Amino acid sequence: MTQSSTLRAVGGLSVFAVAAGFAVALGAGTANAAEQSVSWSDGSSSYTRTISNVNPAGGEIITISTQFKRNYATSDEKITMVRDQHPACLTYVPDSAHINDDGPLSDVTVAADSVTLQGNPMTTVKNPFIPPAFWPTFKISYKVGLDCAQGVALATGLNYNGSLGAGSYPGKGPSITVGKNNTTTTLAATPSSVQQGAVVSLSATVAGGANGNTVEFYEGANKLGEGQLTAGVATFAWTPPAEGQFSVTAKFLGTTAANESVSTAQAVSVTPANVNTQTALTAPTTAVVGEDVTLTTTVTPATATGTVQFKDGDVNIGEPVTVANGTASITRRFDEASTHSFTAHFTGTGLYQNSVSAASELTVKDADFNTTTTVLEPVTATVGVPVNLAATVLPIPDSGQVEFSVDGVPVGTADVGTGDGVATLPHTFANVGTANVTAKFLGSTGFTTSTSAGFSVTVKAPEPSREATTTALAVSGPSVVGQAMTFKATVAPAGAGGTVQFKAGTTEIGGPVAVVDGVATTTHTFDTAGTYGITAVFTGGAGYQDSVSGPTVIGVTEAGPGTPSGGSLASLFNS
Repeated sequence: MTQSSTLRAVGGLSVFAVAAGFAVALGAGTANAAEQSVSWSDGSSSYTRTISNVNPAGGEIITISTQFKRNYATSDEKITMVRDQHPACLTYVPDSAHINDDGPLSDVTVAADSVTLQGNPMTTVKNPFIPPAFWPTFKISYKVGLDCAQGVALATGLNYNGSLGAGSYPGKGPSITVGKNNTTTTLAATPSSVQQGAVVSLSATVAGGANGNTVEFYEGANKLGEGQLTAGVATFAWTPPAEGQFSVTAKFLGTTAANESVSTAQAVSVTPANVNTQTALTAPTTAVVGEDVTLTTTVTPATATGTVQFKDGDVNIGEPVTVANGTASITRRFDEASTHSFTAHFTGTGLYQNSVSAASELTVKDADFNTTTTVLEPVTATVGVPVNLAATVLPIPDSGQVEFSVDGVPVGTADVGTGDGVATLPHTFANVGTANVTAKFLGSTGFTTSTSAGFSVTVKAPEPSREATTTALAVSGPSVVGQAMTFKATVAPAGAGGTVQFKAGTTEIGGPVAVVDGVATTTHTFDTAGTYGITAVFTGGAGYQDSVSGPTVIGVTEAGPGTPSGGSLASLFNS
């Protein structure tokens, strides 16, 4: 059997290919496509194999065509199987197997390095000398893998079977030499609208690149930044610098193994950024029942638009108030003593964001009682002899002190009795004459300060013929409303004659009690709870000077369950 072969290469489509109706699948980068054919004879048959591009790039589609001919005056041949042999890095394009321009062949078996076409028969090759002649062409398309070795001749070939026998032509050609991969760069969908200052994640997927290859990201002609491929994807975080319309693309730079590619542009509209706000609340920390309380909030920036809802805890105070020139306020009154925690909640409009103030605490209290302080005692005094300065405060406060002054000089303070409103301070005058005594109530919770008018005290010289005395007070018994207490005054010397007047504040308890063997005793039952200053005022008999005890402060409480009917003093101070 004599064989001959002819190899033809044409930069474009060959005259033979056009005449035979060969289809060339054009992929990206086929401007430099190199079609190539090889022809040979075997017995009474001849064959022509043509590859649409023997120098493809990875990712392109190529078509391999094989034409069968019968020569001389020989019989027809029925073709039942054609096995096209190809490099394993080529992938069969589904439904691309055809005979001439007929529909796709149905019995196709795809293997890693071949595609087998079968039929019974698929076609018949007719002798040209027995008209009509028919020379079929088998066409199969492949996608060139991105993993194909580049710059290396990759063999193709053919096996077939027919009614006149089988033919085997492995590596017959043409061979394929793969060049750089064609790449495609796809920019992932970006948000069509973002606010200025927001970060936009740009992500590009490159088919045909390799890990570590560089992708650049552009806005128009301005490079924004770059990223490297990892598993075919490169990313870049872009922060739009201003408002406006932007056109973003991704560009794969290309390498020695892959061609450059650019994505389709995507439009991004950048709108003004949200404006953060701050809300501050100004309010008094204390207020009086019935007076106006104004809550004022300041929102920055002052251009912010929106409303403020004032709240007391979780409860709304009135309706939302519109912010004007950065401020909003509301005024309220409170009918009873109470505590409050106010906040201001700003709800912005447009680009202005919401914000909430810190809490402001308010204590609402009852109005203070206006007090009056009056000095009541003593009317007279003796130089060197202790007396008690006494003043009353009305209305009676719950607590507090009175500061006494003599001739403008403070001489001490004393607690105000909550039972009688009287403050008592022991004092000894040093000079004969008229002394001016004033008393100032220093104030307490709910009660104002007040200062008495001057009170004149006539201070006499001591009488040398009288012997000095001292008076001591002892209090016993339950300090409970409705239960009797015992007051005992002891006068020294014991032989001093005279009387003792017991007092609660400035109120006399009964009448004067005669001193017997230096002792005077009385009992008293309190009708009202509170604190009281108890004193014993001794008026001496012939030859003895007067004297007074210091105040003994007692606390009288309300009777309750289990309160003893007798016993020692429940609350005794300064006894």
